This record gives sequence, structure tokens and C-alpha cells, in this order.
Amino acid sequence: MQPIPLRSPLITGRQSVVRGRLTLVERLLLGVAILEIPLGIDKYFLYQEDHGNLGAVAGFSVSLFSLCLVSLYGLWGWGVVRRDIWPQATIWGVPQIVYLGAVALSVLSAQVAHLAYCDLFLLTQAYALFFFLANRLRWVDDLVFVIRCLAAGIALQGGIMMAQKALGPALYGVTYQVSMLKFIVWEDGRTAGTLHSAVLAGSWLAILWLVVLPVFIAQDRRGWRWLLGFALGCGVLGMLFTQTRGAVITVGVGSLVLGVALWLRGWLPGWTLRIAVVGALLASVPAISMLQNRVLKGDEGSAESRVHLTAIALETIPQSPMFGHGAGNCHLACLPAANSGRFRSEWYFTIHCKYLIVWIETGLIGLVAFCCVLGNGIRYGIVAWWRRHPLLSPLGLGCAAAITGHAVHMFVDIFNSRPQVQTLWLVIGVAAAAARLSTQVPRATGGEA
Repeated sequence: MQPIPLRSPLITGRQSVVRGRLTLVERLLLGVAILEIPLGIDKYFLYQEDHGNLGAVAGFSVSLFSLCLVSLYGLWGWGVVRRDIWPQATIWGVPQIVYLGAVALSVLSAQVAHLAYCDLFLLTQAYALFFFLANRLRWVDDLVFVIRCLAAGIALQGGIMMAQKALGPALYGVTYQVSMLKFIVWEDGRTAGTLHSAVLAGSWLAILWLVVLPVFIAQDRRGWRWLLGFALGCGVLGMLFTQTRGAVITVGVGSLVLGVALWLRGWLPGWTLRIAVVGALLASVPAISMLQNRVLKGDEGSAESRVHLTAIALETIPQSPMFGHGAGNCHLACLPAANSGRFRSEWYFTIHCKYLIVWIETGLIGLVAFCCVLGNGIRYGIVAWWRRHPLLSPLGLGCAAAITGHAVHMFVDIFNSRPQVQTLWLVIGVAAAAARLSTQVPRATGGEA
């Protein structure tokens, strides 16, 4: 089966959409902002280490990403004033605003208000990225540029992880720092690239891998297809080297859903099966190693620790189920239960389930809003998929699959670090942009939904 040709006009119709292409400076700033997220070129102000050691966002993060984002908004505003960018209907992301409101209100119930403000500061930057992508991207090739930046980030991190693995046991348990960049390999050999944690690195690679994959399949320019394929190959090897089980499951299930959906619509090229077989063979060695180390040999109590942390959370939630204990204060709210006789001998850290953390910190209102944020991102992707555009539809489906897989992975980990938060809201912004643009271009024909 052959994919629908992509050599069609990028945008037709309204003049307000035709105008407003990203300038070279905007592309440069946006590319730097996207690539900086996993690199962590940042500084935490008013950082409280004792809370940070228990998994809280314990300082105000100001990064190269922050500076680029401020500059992008300045250029956007200047373009509107000069009428180079015409106004159009705004995608606000109502669930995101409600969730931000719940986090802001949780300051009133926080034992340490400083931590709630740190959480709110991080989420505000993430929302600003979402809003920029959802409303500033007016051309399909600008959206494709964002995907190429994501692919470059995947290739860079995957390459770093492959180099760490190639250097062998000499790097195990060692952290090398070059200026603000930290290159980390855990003592058991799990690589983290520049992302401080193997679990963080695996989840970051997984969600972006599923966003880039459909563009690789739908891309009709052979040179870009090779580059995207190279990035995906580096990404999957790097992800396997992190030995993060949730990330591998996310990519496996997401890829299956994406492949079946494209096949049913008649948009899956025949060469993808051959590529998948070659990729599986190349990944078989690190995959077998992960299976041996993380499944057959056990995980050194990693899964077991989540059980008692969940029990601690379930004892804490009834104390303030509606309004919570304040954003960033999960580890403090759960401390009385953790110090009780039942759990006193157990390892203690922030609860390893994002949904329980949100419930403890912002209450049931915040939890519902957070779930709606995820659901809204999936909805954007599905809207783009049903519009049947040969590029935007697969991209929308990839975003929906990525957010869904990420949402499942959130059941077993914290997901409150800057790269994870900003990347999730970035993917939701890409899905929103794909949904908007897909309604402003002609529908494709052929194939059954």
C-alpha cells in the first residue's frame, strides 16, 4: 500500500492563516528552546535541597528555555503590532487553565508555600509553551520544523547514551559535568544522557519517539526521511539502554496502534515492515539485556517500593480529598503516615504515581482538571486524525498515542521534573497546532477510516 502523496499546497484559504510564517529568528529561538529542555541549561533560584532530595520541585527554574520563550513572545507581539501576523481564534486550553488555577489555589493549603509557588512557576512556563505552539504556528512547514527539532533532540540524547554504553563499566555510577551539562550513568549501567535520571530519560525519549514516528512514515522527501529514521534509531537504542520498562511498553503499544490505524486507512507504506524487522534485529541485543536485568533478575525492590508508597498515599488522601495539601507538598503531607509503625522501616520518597501526587497536592478538583488536560491533548490528536490530511493526520494520531502511553506510564512514577512537564505540554501544543491546521487545509481522499 502506498501513502497519499504529500506534495500538495501547505495552506490554502484564509489570508489570516497564509500570513504569519515563523521568521528565521523565531525558528532559531524555538529550536534552541526545544533542544535545551533535555540538556538542562538552567539555574534553580531559592532552591531548598532537603525538599528536593525527596522529589519535590524545590526551586524556581530559570533556563535558556525561559529566555527563548520570553523572546518568542516579544517577537510575536511585535508581529501583531506591525500586522505581519493577523489575529485568529485563540486556543486557550481551558483544562490547562483550570489545572493552573487549582495549583494556584493550593498555595492556601500548603504547609510550605514556597514549594507550591515553584510548581506553579514551572507549570506556567509549560503552559506558555503550549499556548505559543497552539496559536503561533500558522503554516504546516513550521509545525514540521518543530518535529525536526524534536528528532534532533532524540538523536542527540540517543547518541550520548550510545557513547556512554560504548565506554563501558568505567562510567558506571559516574557523573561528568561540563559547565551546566551533566552526563550520568547509574551504577547498574542504566544510561541517562543529560537527563539526570534513567527513568526520566526513558520516558522523555518514549513520548517524543511516538510523535516523530508518523512524520517519518508520511514524509515524502527521501533525505528528511533518512534523517528522521536515523534519529528514531538512535532514540530506540538510547531508550533500551535506560532499561525503563514503562517507556518500552509505551513505545511498543503506541507503535502498534499507529501502524494498525495507518494500515486500516491504507496509508502504511510497504517498506515500513522491512524497516521494522531490521530495527527489531538491531535492538534485540539491548532488549534482551533489559529483559534479563529488569524482569528476570528482579528490579532491586523498585516495583515493591511503589506498593507501600501507594498505600501511604491512600492513607493521606482522605485527610483533605477535595482541596489537597498544596502543590509540591506531597512528601510533607504523606510524612505522618510514612512515620507510622506500618511503614516506618520502608524506603520513603515522593509517591511514585503522578495521579496520586496530583490528588494529594491539589485535591479532587485538581486531579479531574489534570486528567482533562491529558484528555484534551488526546482529543486534539484525534481531531487531526479524522481530518484525513496525509501529514497532519498521522502526526495527530502519533501525538494522541504518545499522550495516552505517557498517561499510562504516569501510574508508576513521579513525572514532575522540568523536562517531563515541559515535554508533555509541548506535545499537547503540537497536537493542538495539528488539529487547527488540519481544519484549514483540504481533506485527503482515498482509504477508509
